[in-house]
Amino acid sequence: MNCPKVLGRLGSSVLLPLTSEGIRKSMNKSIHILVSMAESPVHNIKKKIVSLDLPEGSSPRYLEDGYAFHLENMSLSILESKKEDEGWYFLSLEENVSVQQFCLQLKLYEQVSRPEIKVLNSTQENGNCSLMLACMVEKGDHVTYSWSQEGGVILPSPANCSHLLYLTLGPQHADNVYICTANNPISNRSQTFIPWSRCSPSSSESRQWGLYVGLLLGGIIGVIMILQVVILLLRRRGKANNYQPAMEAKSLTIYAQVQKPGIALSAFCLRNLSLLQSFQKKPDPLPAQDPCTTIYVAATEPIPEPVQESSSITVYASVTLPES
Repeated sequence: MNCPKVLGRLGSSVLLPLTSEGIRKSMNKSIHILVSMAESPVHNIKKKIVSLDLPEGSSPRYLEDGYAFHLENMSLSILESKKEDEGWYFLSLEENVSVQQFCLQLKLYEQVSRPEIKVLNSTQENGNCSLMLACMVEKGDHVTYSWSQEGGVILPSPANCSHLLYLTLGPQHADNVYICTANNPISNRSQTFIPWSRCSPSSSESRQWGLYVGLLLGGIIGVIMILQVVILLLRRRGKANNYQPAMEAKSLTIYAQVQKPGIALSAFCLRNLSLLQSFQKKPDPLPAQDPCTTIYVAATEPIPEPVQESSSITVYASVTLPES
């Protein structure tokens, strides 16, 4: 059976005209319409899509989900096509004593996206530039590629790999524009490219210098930030070393040994005391006692302002008692 082919875009609505001149003439004699679908023309099992009795009415007795049948022009609509909808569709017109059949094949393709041109390799020698270009698309099936130069000149590409293009350019080709076209049975998209811009030494050198300058500036900024952190830490450490917390009020006990004249007086030490004090006993008749008298004095040191720690001070004081 010779079945015409219908091409459709995947994901969109597709209209299948299930009719021919002979079928249109037999419509008045038909009593039943059946539309079915199979994966191949010789497949024994077919999927029922539409079942409609004539001439009772135009509303189908059975209609598969996702389809719409139009009796006025004998067409079938696939509302949102999927890859599973590809195949062969059959229309059967049943008459009282005969059956007529019509078939068609549906092929669905994804629309191609705009191609992208990349430079896979480039070399320069004696003022000439050799390039290998690749043209690719992200979307689309059964895609073929073709290269041309602006003005309609078709360029040859390697066999079995038409998305690649090899070029050898000189300064006289600086303004040449090349076009890659991606095709499939339902769509085509193109992209233009000026390859000489990738061959100019100044452009590559400027990109390298830009990279070097960026790396240098980044390194300088990093060193400055590290130095600032180190200086801040050193300042904080210096302040911590110079700062002495307020001294708590404390009591100092002074021990002094007093003897009569002619006997040496023991020295005592006052730590962290900057004031030299002398103690003198008022002349007062004392009872007979041991020649050595011990005096206990308690002194409270005021809380000083936070100052740098001073060294120890030793104070020697002598007290002389009059003879009794």
